[in-house]
Amino acid sequence: MKLLFENWHQYLKEEEEGATYYWQTNGIWKGGLDVPVPQAIPRDSVVEGVFEEVRRTKFPDRPSRLNCVFLCDNLGGWAGKSFCRDEKENVYGDPIETYEVILQGDYKIFKTDAEYWTEAITRYKRGEINEEGLKSWAAAYWDPKNFINLGEILVDPPSATVIKGKYES
Repeated sequence: MKLLFENWHQYLKEEEEGATYYWQTNGIWKGGLDVPVPQAIPRDSVVEGVFEEVRRTKFPDRPSRLNCVFLCDNLGGWAGKSFCRDEKENVYGDPIETYEVILQGDYKIFKTDAEYWTEAITRYKRGEINEEGLKSWAAAYWDPKNFINLGEILVDPPSATVIKGKYES
């Protein structure tokens, strides 16, 4: 059992040798190819703090949202159970670019349901839940019980991701 936990990413279906993942930008990417995906920037310090506390105490084997990149295994959106969509702009009209990414070296990988994060931050900002309420959403995020509506993949460290090319639909 200990060996299984130490090598858990080898047993994930989405991590196949040479698998292609997708990274989507918020705006125009000015970087190049064959470089790592830039580390994600935390969106809300309170919510991220609670999610990180739950991860550290209950799921320390999972990559931290504070030191990772967010990828997808497909561009199917809701139909593909993926956070990423094959679109050129977001709902606000801002440009989105999509890049094909491969993983290399030593890394942690974890697939979860982005909806737990979205619900947590939305309810917290509306005042519907407090920090204690955030903990239950965080626990569900870190342990989605193999039921994923809107998948996102966390990879740590960011340097393990390599941008191979721009995706053109």
